[in-house]
Amino acid sequence: MNPEQHTPVDPDARPPLPVTPAEGVVVCDRYELLERVGTGGMGIVYAAHDRARDQRVALKTLHHLDPGALYRLKNEFRSAANLDHPNLVTFHELFSEREQWFVSMEYIEGVSFARHVAAEPDSELLDDLIEPDAPILAQPRSYRRLRSALRQLVDAVSTLHDAGIVHRDIKSSNVLVTGEGRVVVLDFGLASYALQRLIDHTQEDGILGTPGYMAPEHAAGAPATEASDWYSV
Repeated sequence: MNPEQHTPVDPDARPPLPVTPAEGVVVCDRYELLERVGTGGMGIVYAAHDRARDQRVALKTLHHLDPGALYRLKNEFRSAANLDHPNLVTFHELFSEREQWFVSMEYIEGVSFARHVAAEPDSELLDDLIEPDAPILAQPRSYRRLRSALRQLVDAVSTLHDAGIVHRDIKSSNVLVTGEGRVVVLDFGLASYALQRLIDHTQEDGILGTPGYMAPEHAAGAPATEASDWYSV
């Protein structure tokens, strides 16, 4: 081989992370992946140990970001990360390692909103809404619990709208309730990324949302608005 044509190998170079990192992998020399806790259209969610904070966090993978989508995501994430509200999940960082993008956020352990407030977990009305494998809370259900949960959810959505953020996909699985009764809205800072992923997969204008929760005008193709968020609530 002509030495002038030889390209030396960087001994410090590392291959890209796999699309689905394995449990035990340490990301950015900081986040140790503990277990996979969720999968969706936006990516995979892991429970991870943040060595810098010495606490458990949720780490979400974000796949295939083109420059335009990344720009929109950074702007939306910045707005979301600036919010400080007990009923909105706290976003920590948006970062990349080896061509893979991640979002770190507060780890919430709880059940879906529908599971929390359902009077009868197996009622026909909720069969298509609740997650069948979600744990059932032992405390008795009541209108008092429903009022408390709804009040917190309304407060959270109002805070989003005051900040100029439309969630676009409010549904039971995006609203968790902890064992202490704290309602937490998830994924509000990632809507632009989710929409881009939807368009990439369908090759046409995407409608981000879940049919059972979408406002009629949104399902018909109109842009999501604050009003469509309230319809979902």
